[in-house]
Amino acid sequence: MEATSSTMPAGKAARQKRPVAGVLLLLSWGHLVTDMAQGALPALLPVLKQVFALTYAQASLLVLVSNVASSVIQPVFGYFADRRPARWLLPAGCLVAGAGLASTGLLPWFSVLLLAVAISSLGVAAYHPEGSRAANLVSGKRKGSGMAVFSVGGNLGFGLGSLFMAWLLTLGGAKATVYFILPALFTAGILLLYWPRLNSLQEEGGAERPLDLTGGKERSGTALPGENRTAVVEWDKGTLASFALLLIFIIFRSWLHAGLSTYIPLYYTDYLHGNAHLAGYFVSVFLLAGAFGTLLGGPLTDVLGAPRVMAGSMALLIPLIYLFLHAGGGPAALVLLAFIGAALISTFSTTIVLGQQLMPHRKGLASGFTIGFGVGMGGVGVTLLGVLADHLGVPAVFHALNLLAVAGLLLALVLILRFPWSAES
Repeated sequence: MEATSSTMPAGKAARQKRPVAGVLLLLSWGHLVTDMAQGALPALLPVLKQVFALTYAQASLLVLVSNVASSVIQPVFGYFADRRPARWLLPAGCLVAGAGLASTGLLPWFSVLLLAVAISSLGVAAYHPEGSRAANLVSGKRKGSGMAVFSVGGNLGFGLGSLFMAWLLTLGGAKATVYFILPALFTAGILLLYWPRLNSLQEEGGAERPLDLTGGKERSGTALPGENRTAVVEWDKGTLASFALLLIFIIFRSWLHAGLSTYIPLYYTDYLHGNAHLAGYFVSVFLLAGAFGTLLGGPLTDVLGAPRVMAGSMALLIPLIYLFLHAGGGPAALVLLAFIGAALISTFSTTIVLGQQLMPHRKGLASGFTIGFGVGMGGVGVTLLGVLADHLGVPAVFHALNLLAVAGLLLALVLILRFPWSAES
């Protein structure tokens, strides 16, 4: 050990000894502020619809553009981040996300409004792959815990963005959106101050290898020397098949999340005939419990391994959703919603970690797919659930969501069989 440390470059040894908790918290804070732009759009839509005299189709187009630009395009940013790490995307993405949305209340035409929403969403897309890649590097061996800290920032930001925008609109109407840029300006400035530390993050040579899909047997092929080396095994059919299963799991989870957040208030008001003003509290309990679940799922991933946490999450959802359907609208329903939110979102950071383990030399690309593409494509499920609700009623939606949980459990069990390990050593 002494010989190894003596030959280590002084700069690299110094970097390894520096505390990284502050950097991880900063990345999580940047994630929070960046995702505030994404979460603020739903609260802003009613005002924009009135100011620009939008049709429902035009309002839906804004949501579609935001979803595609912020989520589906993330793998593109991840691909380029892997080829040439671009830490400048962290302050730039955060600032662009806030500035684009801040300008929406000041624009004269719908076409320019559409462009502003697209630019803001591109800022969101730019931050995530580079941010999650950096979070992976500073997390050491506890990838699950580190990614949970990074991910919970985004979960909180999505909810806080809606609240912050609603508060601004009550103060000054549509033109008050300009103040939405203030958190982004502050955060981008802090990220620039930490620029030397962020820019010094780099892969440790030979520290990471692709997951072994062979049960411990040796594979042919050796890694190329240098920082950007890629092991031959990384792109074999087994790894790609496992990554495809992971992506399908994420899409199913996204359908569950979007379906529950959309139909919980509708079920409460239309089926249980509850007070419409109280329906928002049910959604809030569900979303806030999800943030808690993210913090819980990360450490569990470090102990149990990602596939087992994924399986446990879906196994819990099956009885919880069934019980919610029979709990009425009282306190028991709120308690069940809290458990549902925590169980469902507990795997958010887990799936990011597994994706990065499957493609250790393509962390940005893996993050782009697991954070962006899977979530964005999963939104399609809400439209299908709407057709189901029109024909069979809202309770049928929850039965369909339970079937999705069963399908997610089966996918997780297949991944457990493919990976003969419990957690990363």
